[in-house]
Amino acid sequence: MKKANHMACALILSASFLVPGRADAAVPEQILFSGGSLHNPGIYKMNEDTTAVSRVADGMFVDVSPDGKKLAFIKQDSLYVSGADGKHPIRLTHSRFPVYDSSPRWSPDGTKIVFSRSDGNIYVIDANGKNLTNLTNTDETVINSEPDWSPDGSKIVFHSNRTGQSHIFVMNADGSNVKQLTGKKNKEASEYSAHFSPDGKKIVYGSSYRGDSDVYVMNADGSLPVNLTKEIKDAVSSPLWSEDGKKIAFTKNSAEGGESSLLTMNADGTGKATIKLDVDNAIPYDWQQLDASNTSSESKGLRSTLNYLTDLLFN
Repeated sequence: MKKANHMACALILSASFLVPGRADAAVPEQILFSGGSLHNPGIYKMNEDTTAVSRVADGMFVDVSPDGKKLAFIKQDSLYVSGADGKHPIRLTHSRFPVYDSSPRWSPDGTKIVFSRSDGNIYVIDANGKNLTNLTNTDETVINSEPDWSPDGSKIVFHSNRTGQSHIFVMNADGSNVKQLTGKKNKEASEYSAHFSPDGKKIVYGSSYRGDSDVYVMNADGSLPVNLTKEIKDAVSSPLWSEDGKKIAFTKNSAEGGESSLLTMNADGTGKATIKLDVDNAIPYDWQQLDASNTSSESKGLRSTLNYLTDLLFN
């Protein structure tokens, strides 16, 4: 049976696999990630084949703009944007603990950023910091989180416990017309980490039920859910589409605890492959290209960006 790990708190990791701008298979990819303590998180880089790590900036929850030229990230509880190199960050929100922002996502046209806030609501703000709007307007007993845009920017998918358990919902980009997509047949299951496919026809998400956790894909209207990982015995979660929609990345955590692996599979669940990680409880967060035109020469090249969360246990 796949047992879900019980985590104390979450710390975001962002990993960018930097493909060198020349045909040299011997040159290792670099990984840009966020880690450190909860009180002093930072963005780091390391080669894929080495343990050498260097800190390049402060921040967490990094997301890359559609054109690859900007970053949205959380620093000191608030939302910031910067160039693709992380320099010259501009603060867009002014949250202070115990209020904090998380999970920023750029709109497909790059003009807005949607994000979660610790008050349980989902907000959207213009990329220049204007027009902050609460999209969900629920009371403090409800948690709405992990928003993500549809490819055309007209809808936002998210998870919410407004019905008592966490299920997947979709709403218009202005917060109207909220519809429940999961949990109608199995109200006890907990669903989360939903993402539209690049063509907008499917939604991938994680689901936990009675200690088991799996990755599912369904039609964008919530119909025909399919379990893609039912043969995997360990806990799996937090799926994410590749940019072309042909593959899905997700995390697997050992039932014995401690060991975490990143896996990829074809969109139909076939062709599973494991990528070993030196990070416990890593969870995929974003997968897209990062434009290197505004970055330093040492990190130029095609960047296939994969952001992932890491959860810290009480000990």
